[in-house]
Amino acid sequence: MMRFNKILCVVDPEDSADTAIIQAAEIAADHQSDITFVSVLKQSRVWRSPLVSKEDKRKGFDNLMETRQEAIEKRVKELAPGLKPKIEVDTGIAFIQIIKSVLNNNYDLVVKCAEDSDWIDQLFGSEDMHLIRKCPCPVLMLKPGQNKPFKKILATVDVNEDVNETDNARVQQALNRQVLACSTAFCMPDLTEMHVASAWEAYAEDFYRHGAFSQMPKDEVDRYVNQVQEECNKKLNQLMKEMSGMLGKDAVNYLSPKLHLIKGKPSKVIPETEKRYGIDLIVMGTVGRVGIPGFIIGNTAETILKQVTCSVLAIKPEGFVSPVE
Repeated sequence: MMRFNKILCVVDPEDSADTAIIQAAEIAADHQSDITFVSVLKQSRVWRSPLVSKEDKRKGFDNLMETRQEAIEKRVKELAPGLKPKIEVDTGIAFIQIIKSVLNNNYDLVVKCAEDSDWIDQLFGSEDMHLIRKCPCPVLMLKPGQNKPFKKILATVDVNEDVNETDNARVQQALNRQVLACSTAFCMPDLTEMHVASAWEAYAEDFYRHGAFSQMPKDEVDRYVNQVQEECNKKLNQLMKEMSGMLGKDAVNYLSPKLHLIKGKPSKVIPETEKRYGIDLIVMGTVGRVGIPGFIIGNTAETILKQVTCSVLAIKPEGFVSPVE
């Protein structure tokens, strides 16, 4: 089973830090991981004022950082008494400092609670999206109040026959395996209900069926569409065989994942599947291109992230290069 060895838990925003602490401590216990808690403070305008001396600025900010560290240590001990917390308090732009810490310390999971707690518009604020787009390791972005273990996890994979030119089949297959490995890492400890979903479409079906210049008979269109569906189904089953090879048949039988091959666009199908099955964690790959800083997230993935209302584990493929230095 895949293991997370070093976890970075972000305890901002402060009013939802409990959720991040509880979940990170649970994961650390399951995986016997090292865990560090981090808070990134923004510099107040007061400290930038020319009327305040450099010495007063330094003392004031040092006091603020010390107070924040003591508050985190106290809360961690209350929520996870067995932990001996390692705590870092930094200053600057939060997502940049978090990513720099990941790069410098080789963390393999970041745990954070989402900024937006009212859920009126969308799950993630701009800082959260920056972190998901640019962090090189998996990011577990938690729904505020998600303090209990996950009950239903949805692993999203791509087995559609139409391979994006900017992302060859090898990269996508590897990302699919990463998604399944991470999903099972969260499912195994608590026997969580596991769902595996993939959207599929037959390229140009609408044109062949309804296009003014299409002369393809209906039965030929039907055969073509059925063939695409059959190929996608074969790929999904093959992926599950690979999962059995990675984990062992006993583990897969233990999880008994429920498969969903759904016709439609992923940006529509995945949010609908989340709501239909009461999913509380989606595991998904998020990158459209690899190896080039700046090409960091596909449009489909971002559209999905803006619609879902549950926690998300966002994963990058091997070869991803963060634009943060």
